[in-house]
Amino acid sequence: MSTQSAPCPTPLRKALANLRRLFNDDSYERYREAQARFTPDEPPLDRQAFKARQILMTLGRGCCGR
Repeated sequence: MSTQSAPCPTPLRKALANLRRLFNDDSYERYREAQARFTPDEPPLDRQAFKARQILMTLGRGCCGR
C-alpha cells in the first residue's frame, strides 16, 4: 500500500507563498468575507480561480494602475 503525498511545490510557488506570508496577504480571506456579506447566494471562487481573476484585473490595469 503506497501513500501519496502532495506534489512538491516548484521554487517559484514556494517563493510566492513565502512572500504572501511575509507581507501578510489575506486578500482571499477578505474576498470570502465580502462575498458572503454581499452575495451570499452565489458560490465563492476557489483560491485558484480567485488568483486568476486578480491577475487578469492587474493586467487589465496596465502599469502603475493606469
